[in-house]
Amino acid sequence: MTIAALMRGPDELRAWAQAKYRNSFRTWLGMADYGEACEFTLPLHPPAETAAGAAMDEVAQWIAQWRQVRWPSGCVADVEWKTVAWRALGTQRLPMRVRIKGASSIAALARTATSWEPLVTAANRLRRAWPQQNLDAVLPKLTADLETFDDDELSRLIDVVNWVVEHPASGMLPRQLPVPGVDSKWLERHRAVVEKLKAALTESSDLGLISPPARFGIRLLDERVSGVGDGDPRAFSAPILELARLVWQPAWVLIVENSQTLAALPSFPDMVAVFGQGKDAFVLANVPWIAEAPHLLYWGDLDTHGMHILGLVRKALPQTESILMDEDTLEHFASMTVTEPTPFTSFIGHLTEPELRVLARLRQTNTRLEQERIALPYAQKIITQLLQAP
Repeated sequence: MTIAALMRGPDELRAWAQAKYRNSFRTWLGMADYGEACEFTLPLHPPAETAAGAAMDEVAQWIAQWRQVRWPSGCVADVEWKTVAWRALGTQRLPMRVRIKGASSIAALARTATSWEPLVTAANRLRRAWPQQNLDAVLPKLTADLETFDDDELSRLIDVVNWVVEHPASGMLPRQLPVPGVDSKWLERHRAVVEKLKAALTESSDLGLISPPARFGIRLLDERVSGVGDGDPRAFSAPILELARLVWQPAWVLIVENSQTLAALPSFPDMVAVFGQGKDAFVLANVPWIAEAPHLLYWGDLDTHGMHILGLVRKALPQTESILMDEDTLEHFASMTVTEPTPFTSFIGHLTEPELRVLARLRQTNTRLEQERIALPYAQKIITQLLQAP
């Protein structure tokens, strides 16, 4: 390693400041003074006489860099020098270390002041909004949100937090919040930061709101059967309580995992198709005409999560039969498989022996076959064969 690689110059100081800021700015945001009382030191690794004698030009250039250094605006820093008496090279004045005062100086050196100053401004507004509360622990957890908030968004955040603190059990839907400028999409984007602040203020992250009931998509696949309501709609969505009120007696109910598959399904006699809402599909057991259907089918993605949902559905509805979730289907559409990014690795119950075999294969190969990748003519043939079986 050359002497130039050992000595630290202004460029190394900047890189060090950038790493220091990246690793510490969240901690500083949680300090009452935002790290302004912190002192930082970077040793500059000056050379010994023997090394300096072998590279005098490099050493001279390095010393000159530190004599000419100019600190950026807002940076409080100083170079500490030491006079040394070298036997062969005589008296030399060497830069030994840089001393920096305050987190804002580190931000200035790192050229991140434009990011740090708005964070401090936002944190100050939150502290002023609740002066009696200690926010030191929660502010470091909010940096990702506060970096994106302008003044108006901060005002909305403060207003929303104040409202949910004052109304801890409102029982309202998110879209009903009576806060100007706030809708359900705003709360959906920023719910995590609202919950963290409420927990810091009240020791409970519960916002006292209720979620809108999940709506399950329905398609009547039997063209001979009339639809529901005005205009005879054959496709609609409804929450579980409304579905339970329907007086239907279909011979076949097909639960699918994908809404696009629901929309694309062809006609089948005496069959109703239902979009199962993923892991919420098991609540369909509360719908009598589904729970009492003579034939209940489930068709999901051929991956570990699809098999998990199948297990949940069969636990609630033991008569459930899976279709197009077998090894034959997996082999037939092998060219359409992809790698499953985050497989479900926990135990899955309520599967049949053939289903357990395909699950083992999926896990061994880390493979998934999405429902919509199965050609509809193939699916139609399999379902038709099942309907016509004795």
